[in-house]
Amino acid sequence: MEYKIGEVSKILNISKEMIRYYEKQGILKPSRKEDNNYRTYSVMDVFLLMEIIRYQSIHFGIKDISELLNEHYLENYAQHLYQYYQEIDQDIIKKILLKERVKELAERIETCKFNLGKYWVKNVPAYQLVFLTNGKGDDYDKLQISIENRNLLFSKERMVYVESMVLFEKGKETWWYGMEERYIESLQLSFKDEKYLKKQLCLCTMIDMGEIGCFNRNQLENILNEIFSSCYEILIWMNTECSSASLADSVKNSIMQRIRRQNDALCKA
Repeated sequence: MEYKIGEVSKILNISKEMIRYYEKQGILKPSRKEDNNYRTYSVMDVFLLMEIIRYQSIHFGIKDISELLNEHYLENYAQHLYQYYQEIDQDIIKKILLKERVKELAERIETCKFNLGKYWVKNVPAYQLVFLTNGKGDDYDKLQISIENRNLLFSKERMVYVESMVLFEKGKETWWYGMEERYIESLQLSFKDEKYLKKQLCLCTMIDMGEIGCFNRNQLENILNEIFSSCYEILIWMNTECSSASLADSVKNSIMQRIRRQNDALCKA
């Protein structure tokens, strides 16, 4: 039984161009009629095309298929399958990581309106921070993120794991991009000139910063009130330069004044 190229195309649901491409690459070698030089395909040719389609479904490239069919079939086949297995395994790890991150973001957005102005203690995981720029109000200095860090951060696959962070200091704000260490390890990233924020218990709150340019630094005073009204003891300043839960130097001075005035009222949480 012999088939024309159009018939094979319909049977296997692939284009005539693709069938001709397989022939051009030397994978498929159909017969040709002597009188008109038209291609004809035997049942074995159709079977071979079925196998080629199956190889491609498990990520064999055209070159790989050609090598597979010409030499060391079993060894090459097994080696490729194990390699593909490892790729699938890595893809599953990344998908699970992405699933967890998306769930985390969804829960954060869903509950933010209920947590506005509320306080809670949370074990904040370790972060690596990448410096962006300094600013004050709506005025910002030139972005200072390196080319290496830009290439690592600004991709569709990675930006979902990035947190925007701002540190309020004396008369200015410093802006950072942060990423949890577990994401960095899983994605096998290595930032340049990063700053490390260790895992720690933090007092957390949710602040409505309002429209652009409308944030009032006096809102930070509410955090101080919560610390003292809840009788937390401030034992040591940990990583005041980049902690997501730390207060800025301008607020630090206010706390130290309160400590001197209210030292007897402090107690451990």
